[in-house]
Amino acid sequence: MSLWRTHLLCGVLAGCASPVWVDTYLPVDPALLPNKIAISSGDGTMISGYLYRPPTQEARPAVLMMHGCSGLLTKKYGRLKSRETAWRDIFLAEGYVVLLLDSFTERGHRSICNISLSDRPIEPNRERPYDAYGALKWLQSQPFIAPDKVVLGGWSNGAMSMLWTVFAGAPQRPKPLTHDFRAAFGFYPGCITLRKRQPRYTAAVPTLLQMGAYDNWTLPKPCRELVETANATGGARITAESYQDAVHAFDHPKSKRRTISVSNGRRVRIGSNSVARRRAIERIKTFLRTKFSN
Repeated sequence: MSLWRTHLLCGVLAGCASPVWVDTYLPVDPALLPNKIAISSGDGTMISGYLYRPPTQEARPAVLMMHGCSGLLTKKYGRLKSRETAWRDIFLAEGYVVLLLDSFTERGHRSICNISLSDRPIEPNRERPYDAYGALKWLQSQPFIAPDKVVLGGWSNGAMSMLWTVFAGAPQRPKPLTHDFRAAFGFYPGCITLRKRQPRYTAAVPTLLQMGAYDNWTLPKPCRELVETANATGGARITAESYQDAVHAFDHPKSKRRTISVSNGRRVRIGSNSVARRRAIERIKTFLRTKFSN
């Protein structure tokens, strides 16, 4: 038995004033129904998230997901986007609680991809690490979460935000913090700005980067250089892996490979790569199993 995608939910933040539409054929089990929650970011801003739980009452490890510059929700219907729902289902199947964090909607934005980098109102190094730590504190306060087993994951702009969040010198990290993120992973972050601003970058937790070798939007080379420098400097180990013939968003379940325009008129390649996607899914599964088993 299942629910059709046009089942309407009322968000916790605003009653029925801001409807949320459920994606196709979600199980009826109430534990798997989306729960829109309000979260206080570390900078005091109220943001939102979508919480999903596996059908168990035990305290579970959790994955906190950070979206890219195009936001978490679709423009037309405000549904969770298909890449995020695909990864949500992968993590749920592994037995993890999943929280998809929305840094944009409550701040009045759907997407910032076509806003010039110098004018973007929400930044990976500024607001979004506060969001991540606000969400971490919220998760750790819940009885169904193992507080020392929360992993941070991000995609594109969200992966950049992840790197700034787990930066050993991140000013947004709360003090005191009983348990930091157990580990972190990111898909195709941009590392140019991070390398310039923090040339001696080190990570506070073990981190895995997954990149497309032919990504011309967020270039993999600066991230490989960042990883090499960071691992030589000290701190937690960062691992970077690239997939041949893969471009930006290669892990998307059904994105046609194409060229699009982004900020400053750049033309970039995006789209799924089924081989790279399968390999990346297995890599992330192994990474999380290893980190959560310690």
